[in-house]
Amino acid sequence: MLEHTEPIHVVHVSSVHPWTDNRIHYRECVSLAGLGYRVSLVAVESRITGGPSPVDVTVLPRRPRLQRMLLGSIAAVRAAIRTGASVFHLHDPELVWAIPVLRAMGKRVIYDAHEDLPEQVVSKEYVHPLARPLMRATAHLVVRVARLSNHVVTATETIAKRFPSGRVSVVHNYPPLREEEGSAGSVASRPLSVAYIGGISEIRGAEQMIDALGNEAFPVGWRLELAGPMGESLAERLQRSPGWERTDYLGHVTPDEARDLLLRARVGLVLFRDTQAHRDALPTKMFEYFAAGIPVIASDFPLWRSIIDRLECGLLVDESSPSSIAAAIAKYAHDPELLERHAANARRAAVEVLNWSQEVPVLAAAYESARKE
Repeated sequence: MLEHTEPIHVVHVSSVHPWTDNRIHYRECVSLAGLGYRVSLVAVESRITGGPSPVDVTVLPRRPRLQRMLLGSIAAVRAAIRTGASVFHLHDPELVWAIPVLRAMGKRVIYDAHEDLPEQVVSKEYVHPLARPLMRATAHLVVRVARLSNHVVTATETIAKRFPSGRVSVVHNYPPLREEEGSAGSVASRPLSVAYIGGISEIRGAEQMIDALGNEAFPVGWRLELAGPMGESLAERLQRSPGWERTDYLGHVTPDEARDLLLRARVGLVLFRDTQAHRDALPTKMFEYFAAGIPVIASDFPLWRSIIDRLECGLLVDESSPSSIAAAIAKYAHDPELLERHAANARRAAVEVLNWSQEVPVLAAAYESARKE
């Protein structure tokens, strides 16, 4: 891949994400190092312990949101410049101001659009409804500035439509496969549990998920394995639900611990609330469920239906209805043949298509394109 005696030095930059972020560090950065690049990472301190990697990491302090936007992005870019890298891979909307600056300095710039920003900002729970038109307009401005990059990497095809077709690559956030998953055995031998991993919030269906456990249709003997960060006020509300008695909450765990948890479950849950941003998203957890050999019970969005129905690897529900969620779990509990078939289909899809190794060549090609642009 490399035609130079010295490896090309790239730096990934984030003033928002922790340095242990899966997509940024353990997928993109590590993969680039494996391709022969010298890789640095500037990102925020993490609440969890990260695993070993060949990446040179500079850790920034966590800041409150306003300070982060005003000061954190400047600190992140300054730290990245000090690495001496020739290619800058930016991961946050609040860093786009640096794109013309870095290009004027002769740097190659790649912008990584993790989410469909104009749709995503208006669904944020902390954004006041009256402020949403301004937020959406600002998001469109961010997208326009991001187009000044040498190349754009996006997580989905929907996001890619906002950027010039000749300078955008879709690098799906599929998980790498692990040896533990290949030897996990039959789903029927696992404990009677469903699992959810990742950020826990109202907009991601936390209340409906817990209420489903208290519904009369929820199967006897089954439990929920729940792992991820959660705000205190939400935790207090969830703990008052009868379904909490059937919940094992593990808190914020490392990425490997989360994936180990899935090997102890029979079904995974993705019950995001119906927003345009969620309808067009491809949540990583869904594909981590498939890698672990468990089917998914998911919100009935058209994009998700096109995957789950085609692969026959899960059930779709009304995500606003705890009784619908409970009935879907009961369907798997009472039909072990359906569970086994969907589990096998999920694992097959992960091994054949929906895994990170399929995305690395696309990432490599994006870097080659950025260098030539």
